[in-house]
Amino acid sequence: MGKVIGRLPVVYDPAARRVQVESSAEFVETQLLQRLDDLAHGQPLRLTLTVEPERKGRSTQQNRLMWALLTIMADAYNAGRTGGVTPEECYLDMLEKYGAKVDFLEVPAGALEILRRCYRLVHVVEILNNDRCTVKCTQGSSSFTTAEMKNLIDGIFDRLAEMGVNDPMVTAYWQEWKEP
Repeated sequence: MGKVIGRLPVVYDPAARRVQVESSAEFVETQLLQRLDDLAHGQPLRLTLTVEPERKGRSTQQNRLMWALLTIMADAYNAGRTGGVTPEECYLDMLEKYGAKVDFLEVPAGALEILRRCYRLVHVVEILNNDRCTVKCTQGSSSFTTAEMKNLIDGIFDRLAEMGVNDPMVTAYWQEWKEP
């Protein structure tokens, strides 16, 4: 796949069999045409047009709620003691349960920094002989759609209920989450 020059939001109208640039995308269209002019240097420029459905990524609000709930979950696992289970460990567990692709790799310990540039989360599972380790890697929820993120947050609420967490903040978050 070649380098993406830009993304232009459009709407397909099946009745008219036409694709129209969204009115809010006029600025993006102008920028894209300017970039194409710069690349073309006054000559025809061959391009490949890729059409894909719009994908709405998770919202900032969803992300904040997820981390607040994961912090409450870790605190519940630790029963008020310091140390123990971290919100990040809860995050990895919930990601694995709710659809994030997880890779387990055996690598030299020196390769951890390279992995951290390729994966969103890299967690050392086991230290092995000869300066090697087993790691658990995932892209994280940043690649989730709003629907996938909703499923993850619903799952976190379910896990907190299963754990018997009776925290007024969880109740408040739940009420706010379920509002239409």
